[in-house]
Amino acid sequence: MRDLRTATASKLKLLVVLSDLLLLLVFTFTAATAQRQLGFRCNYTSTSRCKALVGYICPKDTTLSNITNLFGIEGGLHSLLVENSLPLNTTPDQLVAAKQTIRIPFNCSCSNGTGISDKHPIYKVTPSDGLANIAENIFSFLVFFQQIATVNKIADPNKIEVGQELWIPLPCSCDPVDGVQVVHYGQVLQFNNSLEMIAQEFGTTTETLLKLNGLDNVPRGQTVIDVPLGLPGRWTNFFNQLPDGEC
Repeated sequence: MRDLRTATASKLKLLVVLSDLLLLLVFTFTAATAQRQLGFRCNYTSTSRCKALVGYICPKDTTLSNITNLFGIEGGLHSLLVENSLPLNTTPDQLVAAKQTIRIPFNCSCSNGTGISDKHPIYKVTPSDGLANIAENIFSFLVFFQQIATVNKIADPNKIEVGQELWIPLPCSCDPVDGVQVVHYGQVLQFNNSLEMIAQEFGTTTETLLKLNGLDNVPRGQTVIDVPLGLPGRWTNFFNQLPDGEC
């Protein structure tokens, strides 16, 4: 009888452990799914478009010309130079070292509470490409491959064709923050930095970043964080460059 009770107790403990593991898997899956949702939150109703920025961490040595072409930057090299405070006489073949961050300007479009880049950039698939490779090694985790598949209506992410043109949905927003109009900047949270470090670098607080990104806890690794940039100095000029009818 004692052996039976011991066996029953062991089975109950095993069931509890399995239940905890199941809950952990559900939580992990839910968190991963949330991280792969399209874009940033954007409920701005005055207009559906604005200017936004992302920080592109170069995966390898490249040039300003290659970056301009990869992102199809409106205004070309000039816009890239202005946004990165580089001399306007900098040549297109200027070397950009691996792991250097370059600010990429682009048009943001908001719809149904979500902000993503307005049909750009467009990437043409090469023979060695897969969606994961494009997301991680070409665009440096600014997007997940699931997001690329979603906006391009790709049912099977493993089936893409050489020469196929893919819209890369960069995250963005046009929303004011605490009643103040800002430029939203997408910053990849890497394994070697933290939300606190990003907050300090951009003159904001961890609490502001958590609230803006709809997070309860500080995320870790390869997540794009929405960082609000204020409008003193050149940020005001950034908005003033927009045509009439855009925010």
